[in-house]
Amino acid sequence: MRLPLFISILISCVFIQVACAKEPEIIVSDTYYLLIDDQIDHSKPEIDRSQWQSNHFNGIPLSERNMWVQVDFKIDTVAKQPLGLLVSILGAFDAYWDGEFIASNGVVGQDKQSETPGLIDKIILLPTHLTEVGTHTLSLRISAHHNPKTLLHGSFWSLVSEYESLVQLPYKQASRPMVMSGALLLIALYSLFVYCKSFKQPSYAIFSLLCLSILALTFAESWRGLWPYTYDWQIPRLIVVLGMSWLISLLLSLFFAWFFQFKSMTRAAWISITWVSQLIILLWLDGYDNRSLYVFLIGVMTSSGICLHALLQKQENALLMLGGMLLFIAPITINTYSYMDQYFFVSFAALISLMLYTLAKTMHSKQQLLIRSQINASRLELELIKRNLQPHFILNTLTAIEEWIEDSPKTAVKFIQALADEFRFMAHMSAKPIIQIKDEIALCQSHLKVMGYRTNIQFSMTCRIQQKEASVPPGVVLTLLENALSHNLYQQGEVVFSLQQNIIADKSMQQLTFIAPITQKSSEKGINLGIGSKYIEARLAESFANNWKMKSQLGNNNWQVTLTFPLSKVPPNELVSLEVNHI
Repeated sequence: MRLPLFISILISCVFIQVACAKEPEIIVSDTYYLLIDDQIDHSKPEIDRSQWQSNHFNGIPLSERNMWVQVDFKIDTVAKQPLGLLVSILGAFDAYWDGEFIASNGVVGQDKQSETPGLIDKIILLPTHLTEVGTHTLSLRISAHHNPKTLLHGSFWSLVSEYESLVQLPYKQASRPMVMSGALLLIALYSLFVYCKSFKQPSYAIFSLLCLSILALTFAESWRGLWPYTYDWQIPRLIVVLGMSWLISLLLSLFFAWFFQFKSMTRAAWISITWVSQLIILLWLDGYDNRSLYVFLIGVMTSSGICLHALLQKQENALLMLGGMLLFIAPITINTYSYMDQYFFVSFAALISLMLYTLAKTMHSKQQLLIRSQINASRLELELIKRNLQPHFILNTLTAIEEWIEDSPKTAVKFIQALADEFRFMAHMSAKPIIQIKDEIALCQSHLKVMGYRTNIQFSMTCRIQQKEASVPPGVVLTLLENALSHNLYQQGEVVFSLQQNIIADKSMQQLTFIAPITQKSSEKGINLGIGSKYIEARLAESFANNWKMKSQLGNNNWQVTLTFPLSKVPPNELVSLEVNHI
C-alpha cells in the first residue's frame, strides 16, 4: 500500500497556495448607482444622482428593461503597471470610463432576440491616460434578457487592479481545487478497488463516491475561471454546484453512518435527519449560493452528530473524526460566504487525509484480525481432524468392519462406502473458505449415516432451508452435530436433529438454528462446545469479520444454537463438487 504517498499529496494541497509575493492593490467601491433608462447621455459621469438608486454590492435587481449603472473608483497613487477593470454581472453591457467608451461585453439588445450574452467575467484594459490619480466613473449600459424570469436579483461586482494580476486571478482561484483533482481520482479508484477486491464494506464504496463527487464539484467550480462562459450559463452551472453540494453533504453523512458500528435503525435515523433537513433548506431558502452553503453545512452538522454519537458509545476513532470535522468547518468563522470559494477545498483536503488515514488504519486492523482468524481456524481445523482420527476411533472402526465382514459383508461394504463418502466430502470442503448450505447438509447427512452404522441408532436431520445456495463456512453445522453426539447418551431407536434457515426482513442476514435432543446426563451437566465453539467462531470471523452472532440455549428437552451472519452466495469459482464414486 502507498497510502503515505496519497496523504502527502493531499497535505501539500493545503500549503501550495502560500506565497511570499506581495499582492497588488485592489481598488473597490462599496456603492453603485442604478437607473432604469436607455439614454446614451448616461455614459458620462452624473453630477446630480438624485434620480438614481443607491445600492451596495450585494447583488443587482434585474429588469426586463435596459438600465445604466455607475460606479466611482478613487485612484490614490500613480500606477506603476497598466490597470485593468473586472466586471462580473448577469448581463451584456457597454462600458464607459469617464464618459469614454472602453469595451463591449456581448451585444446590448432590447429583447432576448436582439441581445447577445456577454461573458460572466469581463476583464478590460484601461487606457493609461484615464488612470491618473483622482476619482473616476465607470458607466455600464446593461441588458439582461437571457436570465430566467423568476430570477429577480443577480450577482454584480466590479474592481480595479493591475491588468496582469486580473488576468491571472481566475487561474489562481482555480489552482487550489484543481491541484486536488489528481489525488482525488487516485484515492477514489484505490478505495473502489479495495471495496471490490478485499473489504466488502459500504464505507469504502461511499468514500470512493465522495471523492468522485468532490472531483466533479472541483470542475464545476473551476469552470468559471478556466473556461470562460457567457452569463446565460451561470444559472445552469449554479444548479450543478447546488446538486453536487447536496450529494457531497449526503455522502459525508452516509460515510460516517457506515464507518462506525451502528444498528440499522440508528443509521436510518441519522440519514433521515440529513435528508429532511436538506429538503427544508432547498424549499425554504432562495438563491443558489446560500442554498449550496447551508445544504452542505447540514451534512457537516449531522456528520459531527454521528461522530459525537459514536464517541458516547466509546467507538474507535470517534474522537479523532469529531476533531477533524470541527477543524474542517472552523474556517467558516472567518468568512461565511467565502468559505465555499476560498477555504472549502483546502480544508476538505485535510479532512480527506484524515478519513483516508482512519480507513487505512481500520483496514490494517481488519487484515491483522483476518490473518489471526485464518491461523486460528487452520489450527482448530487440524485439532478437529486429529480428534476424529484418534487411534481408538480407527481401532473401533476396523473392529466393526472385521465383524461385519464375517457376519454381514453387505453391511461392511455399505459402512466403508459411507465412511469413504464422509472423508471425501471433508477433503473437498476443508480447503474452501466458504461453501453452500446444501453441501454442508450433505456432509452432515453422511456423518450421521456413519454414526448410525457404528451405534446401531437411526440418526436423521430434518432441514427447512429457504435458500440452499446461500453461503456458510465449512464444518460449522457439522461441529454442532458432533458436539451433540459426543455429549449425549443416545439409546437405540430414532434420533432426529433439526436445522432451520430464516432470512431476516431486509434480506441481508440469515439465521441458522440447529436443534438437538438431549438426554438426562447432558441436561444435568450442560453441553460445552469447547474447541468446537472456538472453531465456529474462528470460521465466522474469517468469513464475516465482526458481522456475526452465535447464541446457545439449553432447554429441558433440547439444545438450540442460533448462528446469525450475512446472506450471500458462493462465487462460481468457489463451488465445491461433491460427486462421489460409490464402491
